[in-house]
Amino acid sequence: MPICSHSSIVVRRCTPNSANCWPRVTNAISTSITHHSKPSSSRWHACRSISTHVPEREMMAKAEFPPVPKVVRWLPLPGVALVAALCPMTSLAFDVHYSDERNASLQACDESRHGGEMDAARACYASLYDKATTDPLTRADAARALGRQPEANRLYRELAARDDDADVLSNWAELYLDSHQTSDAMSLYREALEINPDHLPARIGLAVARSQTFQGQAREDLQAIVAEHPESLRATIELARIELELQHLDVAAGLLDKAEAMADERGEPMLELHGLRAGHALLSGRSMEPFFTKAAAENPHFGEVYSIAAHHYIITYRYREAIDLYRRAVAAEPDHAPAHRDLGVNLLRVNRLFDARHHLERAFDLDPYDVLTINSLRLLDSIDDMRVLRFDVSGESAPDDILARVTVRLDRDEADALAPYVVDLTTRAVRTFTKVFDFRLERPMVIELYDDHDDFGVRTVSTPGIGLLGVTFGYLTAMDSPRARPNGDFHWATTLWHEIAHVFTLEASEHRLPRWMGEGLSVHEEWRTGPLPSRELPLEVIAMWQEGKFLPVEDLDQGFVRPNYPGQVQVSYMQAGLIVDFMAERFGRESLVAFMRGYTEGRNTAENFRDILDMTPAEFDELFNDHMALRYGKLAERLPRYQGESRFLERLVQDEDWQTALSMAESLVREYPARVGPGNAWLPLARARRALGDEEAAIETELAWLRAGGHDPEVLMDMAERFRDAGRDDDAVEVLEALNWVMPYSSSDHNWLGMQYLDRGDADRARREFDAALGSRHPDRAPALHGKAEAARLDGQNDKARRLVLQALEVAPFHRPAQQLLLKLVEGDTNE
Repeated sequence: MPICSHSSIVVRRCTPNSANCWPRVTNAISTSITHHSKPSSSRWHACRSISTHVPEREMMAKAEFPPVPKVVRWLPLPGVALVAALCPMTSLAFDVHYSDERNASLQACDESRHGGEMDAARACYASLYDKATTDPLTRADAARALGRQPEANRLYRELAARDDDADVLSNWAELYLDSHQTSDAMSLYREALEINPDHLPARIGLAVARSQTFQGQAREDLQAIVAEHPESLRATIELARIELELQHLDVAAGLLDKAEAMADERGEPMLELHGLRAGHALLSGRSMEPFFTKAAAENPHFGEVYSIAAHHYIITYRYREAIDLYRRAVAAEPDHAPAHRDLGVNLLRVNRLFDARHHLERAFDLDPYDVLTINSLRLLDSIDDMRVLRFDVSGESAPDDILARVTVRLDRDEADALAPYVVDLTTRAVRTFTKVFDFRLERPMVIELYDDHDDFGVRTVSTPGIGLLGVTFGYLTAMDSPRARPNGDFHWATTLWHEIAHVFTLEASEHRLPRWMGEGLSVHEEWRTGPLPSRELPLEVIAMWQEGKFLPVEDLDQGFVRPNYPGQVQVSYMQAGLIVDFMAERFGRESLVAFMRGYTEGRNTAENFRDILDMTPAEFDELFNDHMALRYGKLAERLPRYQGESRFLERLVQDEDWQTALSMAESLVREYPARVGPGNAWLPLARARRALGDEEAAIETELAWLRAGGHDPEVLMDMAERFRDAGRDDDAVEVLEALNWVMPYSSSDHNWLGMQYLDRGDADRARREFDAALGSRHPDRAPALHGKAEAARLDGQNDKARRLVLQALEVAPFHRPAQQLLLKLVEGDTNE
């Protein structure tokens, strides 16, 4: 239960009538507080023992307790006062309020704050809070401005209990946005709009909340609001912010011009606008300093101006430059918790763990209710507990030529079993991409594999359009480990290959690639050089192309950053890969290198198409669409029928109508042989052939499925067992090698596969398998130690072989193969 993180905010969902709810909540609080037993000099260390991961979209209160409609009327929470005292908030909330509905007395306090007179502002808000004559909503708003979140929450809650007031609900929602509880904020905004569908602050607030989760609908909502209410300064600014993120620079500039004119006419502060202007300058390749100077003249302590600009480095994946701006933010405003938080998060992204912890703990001291801060600190605790492995990657034929230095972080429980494969694949990827991109890594590369998806989720926080499996921040890449998801849920080796490709393309281009090009190159390399020989295009992607939902190449980044329909991020990944694949096929791989060089030199997409391919992006879109029609047009036209036949095939298999299933499966395989995932026709075809007595044809069908990229682990394990029983060792080796890259945890298979590689003279792969077998912690270690000794002997390392075989005999003195090897080594017979 995240007590320290939210105290009284955490359980909106309990009502006075929730008989079973409150006992569980209070018990969780009591248990958590009991577990907090020792003091610490840092309030984070004091609080972390009574908190846990706080999901941005699914808090424990929601998951454990049934939701109730409308506004929740809270009961007092036992233990909240204790926790609030333990983790008080010390920073003054700093928001620029562009709202006509803001209370005049609050606006007077705001003016002091906007001018950098923080003591005067604090005294002003405190005076409003303390006055008995202050109206209740203004008092709650003053508490929020003072950073007294539990008290503000209590006051909003009491007001909401008295009356259905859209103003109360909208202001209450702002409190939730402050601590990044976006889904709760959205619920409150929606409740406000149920009371008054035209309530402008709630409409704008809901759009802003959607924007924070990178929903494309946010832009549409704000466009509608600005059209209906052109006088709304806040809506205009928020729309300009989104247009900047989409790099619609002319549109954003027009909106900023309009916003500045309105702010000037009303005497509103320009502080936030200076930050957005700096972001516009950054994206336009101009200096940001004039806008920082203007902000400093208006308020020298407004550090947020640097943070606003830094966000535009983040969305273009230039994290090192963002760190410089966040440092300026905390220098200008040392008590600004969000700046310390964002500086800490980005230091984490560049592997500066000690510095990251310093700023995150400072952010927590200032604001112990911020979800991102709390989860980032808990991530650091998880990282501290991980196993660290370091190794060098040398040239394939030049062992003294170091291509990369690599640090790998793995969960301790799976490190020994997984590390051999991470080392193997990373080595191959670095050697491949050093040649492909003609670029050598200039810094050590860090790879993190998390066995808990929640930890990985924290790594991707505030990063738009990130896929569900991996993320790369330059020289640091993070992803789920195979154990983080159900067996076979994803092909972990392909994900790692994809992310290492990002390391090369980001660094080779100085982080200047647009999103579509970076993702397209990684997907292209998955298909061309990766560990999984699959080019399967999901049927949903083909359907989106047929429906005209592929974006023009110039606008493709929008599909990652601000998706407009469910699944558009994944569709955009596939479209980007298809585009890069087509470019390589039509114009040669040298065109890809030329595009990367063009972006590095500052050219945009239109200029690259003009200078390199002598065409406009629109002309390229036509060529690409023709290519798609040629490759997928027939399947797209028959897609509903194809899907219907696939479902019918499943019923035929269930009914064991093998002859009809055989005919149907053969037809479907011919039509779309690349489909090897769920719903494919290859495996039903193999079953039908086996059921009809043609075992050889069934085996060849399964192998064809495997070689096309099939990787269902249960199917692979079944194939390997049958092949081994039938004496088809070569086929079994092929299957087990494929299985390693989707589910590498079978100790018995590792030993058998290692011996097979020894028989084939492949000492490196044999050693990898025996290391994995030892890492799986099988109680019988002797076979793996003996196998490693045989691999060392195969490499001519007899002294090492002797040490290993003695270790095997220590474990199992009567292990016959180890005895025989020791005898050969003692006799000096190294030629057998």
